[in-house]
This record gives sequence, C-alpha cells and structure tokens, in this order.
Amino acid sequence: MGFYKLLAFLIALTVMLTPLLSLKGTRSHGTEIPKESTSEADKQSDKINKDTGRVKVLLKEENKVIEVELNEYLLGVLAAEMPAAYHEEALKAQAATAYTYLLYRRGVQSEKPDATLKGADLSDDSSTHQGYLTPEEREEKWGDKTKSYEKKLAEAIKSVSGKVITFEGKPIMAAFHAINSGVTNSAKTVWGGEVAYLQSVVSTGDRLSPDCTKTVAIKADELSQMLATLEECELSGEDQDWIGEIRTTSSGYVSGISVGSKEYTGIRFREATGLRSAVFTYEYKNGSFHFTTEGYGHGVGLSQYGADYMARQGSSWEEIIKHYYTGVEIEEI
Repeated sequence: MGFYKLLAFLIALTVMLTPLLSLKGTRSHGTEIPKESTSEADKQSDKINKDTGRVKVLLKEENKVIEVELNEYLLGVLAAEMPAAYHEEALKAQAATAYTYLLYRRGVQSEKPDATLKGADLSDDSSTHQGYLTPEEREEKWGDKTKSYEKKLAEAIKSVSGKVITFEGKPIMAAFHAINSGVTNSAKTVWGGEVAYLQSVVSTGDRLSPDCTKTVAIKADELSQMLATLEECELSGEDQDWIGEIRTTSSGYVSGISVGSKEYTGIRFREATGLRSAVFTYEYKNGSFHFTTEGYGHGVGLSQYGADYMARQGSSWEEIIKHYYTGVEIEEI
C-alpha cells in the first residue's frame, strides 16, 4: 500500500476515534488537529495547487460558505489556532502549517470532493479541519488589542508567504497540538500506521508550561457512564477494579489499557473519558478515579507551546518546522 494511500486510510478510519476537545479559537488550549473525513491523499496531483488567491470556507455553525482572500484566511486561522502573544517565529511556523494544510486539503478535494463542504475548500471546524475566526470574531476575542494583534499576525504571514512544507514533493498533513508531555507522539501510536514525517521527537519546553500537568477527579458512577461508550465494555465487581493494566510507549503515551475484560487504546479511552491527553496515570480514592494527565491534545506533529519555547530560545521558524516534522522540506511556490 502506498504511503499516501495508507495515510488516507488511517485518517478516514480514525476520524471518529479521536476525542475532539474543540474550543473554537483556542487550539492552544487543547483542541485537535485537522483530520480528513473522506479522501485518498495519495491521489493528490503531483503538482502543488497554486490557485490560492481566494479561499472558500464553510462556517459550520452558520452552515454557509464564505470566500475570503488568502491572507485574510491565514490571519483568521492564526487567530483561532495560536495565541497572538506567542513569539513571531512560532507564529510564522503556525502560518506555514496553516498554508500547507490548505494546499493539502485542496489536493484531496480536487480528486475526491467532500460533498458536506458544499463546495468549500475546508471548514472552520477545528475538530475536522482548522479553525478560522472572522474579523468580527477576532474583535470579540481581542477587544482593543485587535489592531495590534492583527498587524503582528499579518507580518508573520507575509514573511512566510508562498512557503509550503512538503514530503516527497507534496504538502504534508500538518498535524499540530497544544502541549505535550515533553515528547511528541507518533502517528503510528495515534492512527495505527507509520507516517514518515510524523515521528516522536523531544519537545523540552512543553514541560515548563503551567498547563502541562493537570489532575481531574471522576466519580465512579460518572466514569461508568463514560466507559459505557466503549465497545463491548462490561464492568463488574468493585469499582476500584474496573481499570487494570496500563501499557505505555517508550515516550509515555498510553498504548493499551484494560477496562473490564477488554483492552482499549489510550486514544480510545481518552475519547470516552474526555481526558486532556493520552499520557496519564490514575489513582482511586474515596469513590473517585483521579487521573493525572500530561500535555493537551494528541501530541502529534508541531507543538505550539514547544514552538514558542524554541523561538524564545533563538530558533527560526524553519528550524521549528524541521524539528517537529521529520525529513520534510520547505519549498517556495
């Protein structure tokens, strides 16, 4: 099976299996990466689609398609997906991923259009594609800082204009996440198949985030209802015995967890319980399960917090991109 065919199959298979902690305009607080609900990425044209002067976006909540200039679209994506207070080099890296993902989506759409998009290139739903904030939404979010933030983001976008992240000559599916546990996740752990440019790498700065480690208590009866959404899950005996062995990858992500008499992936368990990440431990006490998580998001690809940390340590946006995406090139079109 070809690489891109395998990638498309894995994405389509797992689009419903990854928790979508979607807070519009706040991916830095832990929403998920863009995913494909259809398509075969290996069928993309070998030529990068340069027709990017205008972008058609499906506004999911309003159920309508709008058409905007490319730079306006990218500005809206950055506003939705990364704090404007982040370092300029981190914002440039995010702008390059947003542009790359747009081209990736267009390549997919050109071969197998998704009818649910109603003719749009992609939607503003960050649980399936990437977020986008309209000028009105940006003003509501930023208030009197709107002009200064928009200027900062526009300058970041301009500085990486026409730059696309590629692997084997094609735009990558530019996965990104908010924070990780100090090591990024691999696509193989999340989606079950190897993706050459989405490997696990060290991301030292993430552990410095005040939002890296969080603990949440879930009462036994509430957890029982959550676990009922797991396929063929049957709980019996004392509630403290519901969860058994936990297996982890070398980078600390839960790869398997026993619940009742069945084993599930860490990703599937996270989806059922709404945990912030698949790096977690738990303790049972006083009738509740206390889960301690590290990171926020699936952990694959670019870490936004890590990108900001690297930038503040002197890394360029190109160095950030090539750190988080293994073996990629940055091409100018």
